Amino acid sequence: MLSLCCAVTTIARLPNHAVTAHAGARYAGRHRVRFSVLMVLIALIAGCSDQRSSSSQFFAVDNPKKLSQWSVIQANDQVLSLAVDAQVYQLASPLFSDYAGKLRTLTLPVGGQVDLDADTDRFRYPVGTIITKTFYYRRASGSQRSEFRLVKANQGAELGLNDFSLAEVTLLETRVLVKRAGGWTALPYVWDADQQDATLSPAGALIRASLQSEGEGEGPSAASQAFAYLVPNQNQCAGCHVLDQATKAILPIGPHPRHLATGFEAGDQLASWAASGALSDEVFQEAVSLGANVDWRDAKRPLNLRARSYLDINCGHCHSPTGPADTSGMFLTATSQDPIRWGVCKAPIAAGQGTGGAQFGIVPGNPDASILSYRLGSMDPGAMMPELGRSLVHAEGLALIRAWIAEMPGQCDEAQQTVVQSEGNNSLLLDENPAFTLAAGLD
Repeated sequence: MLSLCCAVTTIARLPNHAVTAHAGARYAGRHRVRFSVLMVLIALIAGCSDQRSSSSQFFAVDNPKKLSQWSVIQANDQVLSLAVDAQVYQLASPLFSDYAGKLRTLTLPVGGQVDLDADTDRFRYPVGTIITKTFYYRRASGSQRSEFRLVKANQGAELGLNDFSLAEVTLLETRVLVKRAGGWTALPYVWDADQQDATLSPAGALIRASLQSEGEGEGPSAASQAFAYLVPNQNQCAGCHVLDQATKAILPIGPHPRHLATGFEAGDQLASWAASGALSDEVFQEAVSLGANVDWRDAKRPLNLRARSYLDINCGHCHSPTGPADTSGMFLTATSQDPIRWGVCKAPIAAGQGTGGAQFGIVPGNPDASILSYRLGSMDPGAMMPELGRSLVHAEGLALIRAWIAEMPGQCDEAQQTVVQSEGNNSLLLDENPAFTLAAGLD
């Protein structure tokens, strides 16, 4: 019955251009068909309780104190519900955040469409767009929310909206990105103790918690790891979301073509966006042509593609030619094709504790001698990468990158280091002859 409710909502919200593009009798016929189908479905579900009855609220200037004022996400009777115009989306490879699960939503203004920036290959969202990301964990068996005894999300697998029981799930925070006339604004909301709403927390928050793996026993005596979950403050939110150092503008990280153009059991997300009118046919075709990241968790996919996808979503927003780590000369976006830019046999610009005593970013065949795997596995604030967004080592992600480096062919010439010099936003290789031999076959 709920699926019929959703069908009514979907049909009712079909974009006008889907029918008004046809004139005369063709328009009238299509309009009558849509109206007739809608009426039939309404008759079939008379009395059905629609859990998505409200619309999102856009605030052009004010920052609401309570998350519920946006109307995107509501908590009632131990369940979560979404606004009728909020669409759940997933990423091919989710960003690691201390094993938290994430519920992501996108809301576009009425009639709004997503465009594509040809210079950056990122989506451009219309003013009035609201993006939310809610972080949660399943609660350890028998525990109360106040104990913060949490269970790891299974390799980043995430719950569907209908799977949320607030008696079993602990909501920690919801981050809101809202596109206003002056650009994007990032707002962190921390969920209240009763899990009925979340409160704006510009200063962020620190939550002491413990984490255990699925199946590691039950009760307070189960093996667990203590950690501090960090809700970033507004400045930290902005720091991660500034993808272009020249403009300093905040931008979304996840909902862009390479992360979305992937098929799930429910179907291809970009195709569904196009079908709903969020993307024009032209933008849809352009977005698909850009290619798609693979799911790094999918062992059936080539190791190189999985590793590059993992580095792209976890590191590429900083380590890019325009990102905050542009001066490192190490570009970890999926579109970067030069192995030196991945760190292969590249000496770091500034030596120090971040190297772990290693000489090169990546030493083919030797993850133990590679700075990249050292920093991903470090808990030292002066060495760990990423610098924000984690308090724990991502064991599975680290294992993936180590396996990738271990199988990487080639060798470094220690007598000839490839050095990178940064001049503004342009990182230049000082040594035109690569300090390594990299065999083919990384595709």
